[in-house]
Amino acid sequence: MKSLFFLRIACLLPLCLSAHNDGYIRYQSIRPTADERQQIEAYIRQQSVHFDRTEGMITRSFSGWHYHRDAQEGVFHDTRLSLYYALALLDAGSRHLEEEAFTIIRKVIDWQDTDPQSPSCGVWPYFTEEPLQTKKSSIDYNWADFIGVVLLDIYTGHRDRLPEELQAEIRQALIRAAEAIRKRNVHPGYTNIAVMGSYVTYMTAHLFDLPGLKEYAARRWRSFYEYTRFQGGFSEYNSPAYTVIVLDELLRMKTHIVEKEAQGMADTLYVAAWEMIARHFHQPSGQWAGPQSRSYSTFAEPSFYGLLHQALGGKINGEQQPERYNIRLKHSVPEHLSPYFLSPQYPRTEKDVFNRNPPQVEGTCLLAETYTLGSVNRSNFWRQRRPLLAYWGTPDAPSYLQLRFLHDHYDFCAANFYSTQAENKVLAAITFSTNGGDKHVRNDDLVGGRFNASDLRLRFEFGNVAADALPCPSSSHETLAFRIGEMPFMFRLFYARFGNEQGHWEKGQDGNTAWLDYVIYSGEEKEVNLAEMTAAALGFVLAMGEEAMPGGVSFSEQDGFLSARWENMQLSTPLKPKEKEENL
Repeated sequence: MKSLFFLRIACLLPLCLSAHNDGYIRYQSIRPTADERQQIEAYIRQQSVHFDRTEGMITRSFSGWHYHRDAQEGVFHDTRLSLYYALALLDAGSRHLEEEAFTIIRKVIDWQDTDPQSPSCGVWPYFTEEPLQTKKSSIDYNWADFIGVVLLDIYTGHRDRLPEELQAEIRQALIRAAEAIRKRNVHPGYTNIAVMGSYVTYMTAHLFDLPGLKEYAARRWRSFYEYTRFQGGFSEYNSPAYTVIVLDELLRMKTHIVEKEAQGMADTLYVAAWEMIARHFHQPSGQWAGPQSRSYSTFAEPSFYGLLHQALGGKINGEQQPERYNIRLKHSVPEHLSPYFLSPQYPRTEKDVFNRNPPQVEGTCLLAETYTLGSVNRSNFWRQRRPLLAYWGTPDAPSYLQLRFLHDHYDFCAANFYSTQAENKVLAAITFSTNGGDKHVRNDDLVGGRFNASDLRLRFEFGNVAADALPCPSSSHETLAFRIGEMPFMFRLFYARFGNEQGHWEKGQDGNTAWLDYVIYSGEEKEVNLAEMTAAALGFVLAMGEEAMPGGVSFSEQDGFLSARWENMQLSTPLKPKEKEENL
């Protein structure tokens, strides 16, 4: 059944545009090798079980809350996955699969918002069951970028096979998407979307000879390059989720853009992305060491090993996941970085400045023979953040320690993390923002510091660890020294105030994940007002590895600040909750 979108007035776009090549870009039809055909066929087999022939789209099942989804669970028709499937059908090169691919592409294009009066004109919904004009949750405007990339792959790789009317539909959809991207004009600190939107607007502008869009795309790309070079790296720093996306889009630029200045910038940033990965790859555990700005999985995904396997010429084991299928993206680690993966030197400490704008965001990561410990000097506890992260074990049996702060058992963005690290020791504090986010870092900010809660806790979460291996402190500020296997740990919560609450320690386990929780409150739901509190902060010290029994920590409350000193480290943070600071 057609969406209400189709009753809207379409954006006014010319139907007579033809593909154009002005010497700035290059592209050619896809002609897969025998090995690539096997990848294509494997992906098609894997996805075909989710293909709904009646609707002509790929289905996806999910459960749980998501800030861009209305539904909590169910089976839904996915626009982006459907386009990936159509692309694979075309890549297969079989005439009998073409018509099915064309049908899917038309269906997905039909779900683009085409109303010029709509703020989301040019954007797609995640699912056909949640059209943009009736969504209750926030619209993900990134879908103009993500789906635009796949449509460009379809157009540049198979234009010679697309019917003329479908070519025209794809052109119109790409121009709408590019205009949505231009209208939104994300800040260059929004790393993955800043790069992806630059690619979509640049290619669309030069494919269809759109002078105004050409000027915008060139300016946007140069702005992102200069901003990133000034900062010394990507604002979405050391991110397993988004550094790989950035690598993909930079490789697309290197492949399709031939104009010297734009390609040179892509070449430079491509090396920078690999440098971030290389310096944080911990070969003994096989993990991507912290701290991490955005991550969807604390353990490295199988697709990451597939990427390394490809980019290192098979010298690291890995199997490409079907979800990362794309025969166009053939990555290669810059030669000077391969020793980080194949013959790394340990121990070493990696220091980074992730954001040079004051107050600076700085990361520290110790990579030792048997473990890695990383922390960032300032962050928050958004579900995608990993401000304090440790790994040990082997690639086949890794373990992790991750710090979290939970509100009703979900990561609480209004809790902030501050730290300083010296080798294997971290001095840290947690404070709170009266206008920080609840579940999302931007979309659901607290008003006046108020929120309802039935549970608040600081969690030391251990992955691939049994709860039996963890001792539980008998008092709030007890120093714990223990081993998990051969790995020594020490920590002490030296300070804990949250209004009038009296906390206690608990430990627990769910499957292969165990935790030690400092429970601030657990009981009947009640209103919490951060703005009324004179003090809401926690402070702790942590050490791991050999010689993990440090000296004492000293601290004081003075002039509204918690000041702490531990060996050669010191840290000062506000006690009273206040509005969130920059770069959190």
